[in-house]
Amino acid sequence: MRKKHKLSFSLVEIMIAMAIVIILAFIAIPNLLRSNINANEVSAIASLRNLYSAFVMYYGANNKTYPEQLVDMIGYINPALANGEKSGYTFAYVRDSADEFHVNANPRTWRKTGVRYFYMDERSTIRYNVRREARANDPPAK
Repeated sequence: MRKKHKLSFSLVEIMIAMAIVIILAFIAIPNLLRSNINANEVSAIASLRNLYSAFVMYYGANNKTYPEQLVDMIGYINPALANGEKSGYTFAYVRDSADEFHVNANPRTWRKTGVRYFYMDERSTIRYNVRREARANDPPAK
């Protein structure tokens, strides 16, 4: 008579499998979070470029003056962006004069939605800072 073999895992085998899964999670989760931050930052830079193009069109169509506020750009830009938020970033627009403006793009939650702060003005150069809100004298973003 043959002996029946029980098909099951020992406690040690289960613990080893769980340890492997935990190690893989510790490797994968930070990379996943970092890729999300990178995507948000790329989106913020693209949004600033789109804003610049829209500001140029608005300036030409409105007697060489920039809008009073970002919400005035509805029809030129995405409504979510016109309301000041997109892809984990908040956008703060300031019209300094009729022919000067600046926009700051700041992560909604630093180190979760982004780690760089961005700045752009009527000269179109996008600048960044990793410690505080970006300004006109910060280095250009790449």
